Amino acid sequence: MLRVLIADDEERICQLILALGEWQRLGLEVVGTAQNGPDALHLLRTLTPDILITDIRMPGFDGLKVLEEARRELPGLEVIVISGYAQFDYAQTAIRYGVGEYLLKPINRNALNHSLEKMVAQLNQRMQRETDIESMLETQQDDRGLLRRRLAADLLAGRMEAQDADALSRTYHFIAAQAGYQLLLLKIDFDTDHFSEPSQGIVRNKAEDSITPLLLSLCADAVCVFAEGCLMYVMNYDPQRQETLRQQLRGALNQLVAEKALFGRVEFTMALGPLCDGAAALAASLGRVQNLIAERLIEGTGRLLEGEAGKSGILEMDFLARYTTAASHAIDVMGLSDAKAAAAILEEAAAVPGARGWEILTLVRAAGAMFMTRLNAQDSDAALKAFHNRCAQCSDVAALLACLKTMQHEQLSAVQQRLRDRDMQPIRNAKRYIHQNFAQPITLEEVSAAIGFSVNYFSTLFKKETGEGFAKYLARVRMDEARVMLRDTNLPVAEICKRVGYGDLKHFTRTFKGETGITPGEYRKLYG
Repeated sequence: MLRVLIADDEERICQLILALGEWQRLGLEVVGTAQNGPDALHLLRTLTPDILITDIRMPGFDGLKVLEEARRELPGLEVIVISGYAQFDYAQTAIRYGVGEYLLKPINRNALNHSLEKMVAQLNQRMQRETDIESMLETQQDDRGLLRRRLAADLLAGRMEAQDADALSRTYHFIAAQAGYQLLLLKIDFDTDHFSEPSQGIVRNKAEDSITPLLLSLCADAVCVFAEGCLMYVMNYDPQRQETLRQQLRGALNQLVAEKALFGRVEFTMALGPLCDGAAALAASLGRVQNLIAERLIEGTGRLLEGEAGKSGILEMDFLARYTTAASHAIDVMGLSDAKAAAAILEEAAAVPGARGWEILTLVRAAGAMFMTRLNAQDSDAALKAFHNRCAQCSDVAALLACLKTMQHEQLSAVQQRLRDRDMQPIRNAKRYIHQNFAQPITLEEVSAAIGFSVNYFSTLFKKETGEGFAKYLARVRMDEARVMLRDTNLPVAEICKRVGYGDLKHFTRTFKGETGITPGEYRKLYG
């Protein structure tokens, strides 16, 4: 049997967990309980359990410390964290540590046993991988799962050809035993500054764990894929259960919204597509449900959106054309403020009465693509993909428009820097030539020829980029070297004069005093 350790500073909570767990059915044995962090660690080391159920705060040191030590010593340990609603920061940290299961106080029997079931399955799956035969069976199951998920992926890609129940079963292992087909989108908007990819995956898994069992209890079948920032479900069920399904989904969404502070800065929204009477109608309903989920930009998150998204006509107005003209000017003059003014045109579009979320999203994405193309930015495909991904994580219109402005600023700034780097390269080459040859009687004409520029153009560009003329820069380089020699060597001043490129000692002395305020001899006495 798999072994379980329970750690909570309240004895009654330990006893409650003992009473609520279906240990025998799940093949589990509780091997110990602890009321503080040090005892929990001691039991972890001596009993080596497979599963730890721990409070997030305990005397001695808290559950996070126990978790940190346990992960180091028992890397295969599965952990369920217990927390209260007032311990959001701790719960978020636990999620970042890789704990995918948590329970809220007061502990619910079904939630506890569901988490235990998942962990038993994970542990058993891990043990199954130890034999070649069971690994092969697992691979076959994975292949079946991939085929099922491909149903939603093919639908998104516009290549789903299965038109009836038999074809769905053959092609995707999808059971279509009822008359109703429907698409469901669960949109999860993350603050990507606060969520790493692994953390996002944990939240997605938690959301999927909340929705999938519910759908499978009401549907003949339901299959899910994650794409474009959404969990997308394809469902088949009895149309007479539509209202029950709707109510259950609202309840699940409300629960996710109620618990979202445990995750951090994240928003949840659902959209239900139209109920279809056949698989062939799913493709036509996809665009409708995708438009519908974009309505969260207008109507707010935390809702179950249904019906039609509607249309205001702003895509047929001149907003994109005006933006294109203004943005092209901004790119021509490399003006950051001009680019910001161009984006303000889309703010006008968003302010049109009745403007819909999907229309604004379409405008912003089109504007971003135009800007990238016109700018001819480096790695434009990757940059545009990143921009679309950021747009997909926006939960309101203000954030979406800010996303466009940020992209414009980043891309323009990058191009400006590349242009500066390009213009500065000849100056860097000239400086290098001067530093290598300052001991010789070099001239402006000689340096200009060395880098391939005319004398007049080089002189103007050099002063613009360095803030001083060629002669002054050369003199400063020579005086810097003279100071080093006066300070660090015993060479005569006349010899130093020659080594830094001066043939006349009086001229050298006069130049040095003009630069430092004292003669070379006085400088050596002070600093040599």
